[in-house]
Amino acid sequence: MPASLRGDIGQTARKSKRLGALALVLAVLGCAGADRGINPALAPGARNDGYGLDEVNASGGRSDVLIFVAFSGGGKRSAAFAHGALRGMREVPVHLGGPPSNLLAEIDQIAGVSGGSFTAAHYALYGERSFQTFPGEFLHRDIAAYVWGTYLLPWQWGWLVDPAVGTNDRMTEVYDALMFRGATFRDLVARRRPRLSINATDLASGSAFPFLPHAFDVICSDLAQFSVARAVAASNGFPLLFTPITLANHRGPDCTAPLPVNLSVMPMLAEYNRRRLLEIVGRMADRDRTPWIHLLDGGISDNLALRVTLNFAILGGVDVPDFAARIRMVRRVLMISVDGQSATDPALSRQRMVNGLVQIFDAVSGGQIDNYNLETLAVTAAEVNRMVDRQRENRCGHAPVIDGWPCDDVGGLLVHVSLADHPDAVLRDRLRRIPTGLTLPRDDVDLLVAAGETVIRGNRELAAFLAGDPATAAARRARGRR
Repeated sequence: MPASLRGDIGQTARKSKRLGALALVLAVLGCAGADRGINPALAPGARNDGYGLDEVNASGGRSDVLIFVAFSGGGKRSAAFAHGALRGMREVPVHLGGPPSNLLAEIDQIAGVSGGSFTAAHYALYGERSFQTFPGEFLHRDIAAYVWGTYLLPWQWGWLVDPAVGTNDRMTEVYDALMFRGATFRDLVARRRPRLSINATDLASGSAFPFLPHAFDVICSDLAQFSVARAVAASNGFPLLFTPITLANHRGPDCTAPLPVNLSVMPMLAEYNRRRLLEIVGRMADRDRTPWIHLLDGGISDNLALRVTLNFAILGGVDVPDFAARIRMVRRVLMISVDGQSATDPALSRQRMVNGLVQIFDAVSGGQIDNYNLETLAVTAAEVNRMVDRQRENRCGHAPVIDGWPCDDVGGLLVHVSLADHPDAVLRDRLRRIPTGLTLPRDDVDLLVAAGETVIRGNRELAAFLAGDPATAAARRARGRR
């Protein structure tokens, strides 16, 4: 383990004052000119390739199914619940008229925000090996000790003396040493499936910022060289506790990376959401207006990690000819929201006075997240229906029968699973009372992992959508052959 991670709270008590003073001097001298690595610029004429949302379903797996999975924020509680959900997906069969498979093997894209980004990034990077290593590397680790160490260990006080160094730079080092081991997005491109979207929040606009090629094309930065650990740190940059992760905007006359949308059509768009997204893209594409992008916790803008995929659809990405041709075989579109958000605290209504800052902040932020989540789910369900309609048009505009199936045989589904779905009422209540944080008791972690497996395996709507009715499927295919 690197020297920067050796000091924990227990060791601190054993350090002498002389050693602490010496370490402080070394920290000041060593960090005053430190360069934690500004995101590199794209080479002239280059663009970010090979990892975009428009390339999902192009790197293996069934060609007739498009599956998106999103892991919510909620600290280690959500990370553990999401890890359990991934485990459970291995046991959810996929039978849609082709060779049998399982849900885990067919995931095309996995998105994570805040606590959920740990699970998403670890699985995207390590695949099946994550089931053996993630609990020991993260879930059962006392991550909060490293957070406290950032503030209490004098040799970690570089952020106090160097304005270019922040508290989240320290956490980037922690996550990299414990889990990611120097991995960059180039390593994720090499793995190909599933695609990974780590989502943070742009402090200036309040909108979701994804670590995806189209976003880095806007600021002409090379995503392939960017650290996975740093992206996860940005997604977990809880306000006040952590400083923002800052990106430099490199767009200029030498940059020819295309924008994800045609800004010239902006005045013609009547839909508010689309117009607002175009305005954000336009602002980021103007280096004079936006030389820097400051990123905080992704849960601020979207605690369900669904908005980035929604934004891609809203901006017309699914209608781009190349993408439409690539997904022409798709007959089923599935979006799974794995939500580890805890319940709001009903005890507040029974208290005469509420004066704890933490309690008030949790209640306010939790209530806002719950309300916004409901809106996000409603918009997502509507967008899935629109995607299904456009996919029918896409297929039937090409041929009446595709691969033996009627062109209009297209279905879509949004599935939202949460701690509230656990079938055991007593256990469900206990699960929803587990707090948000980066350190949890081992028993609580194991309980959350088991709960994630249970709710995924037991979701009847999901099982029915992926299993299909063999008789009905045979009839549909026979209709396609006529």
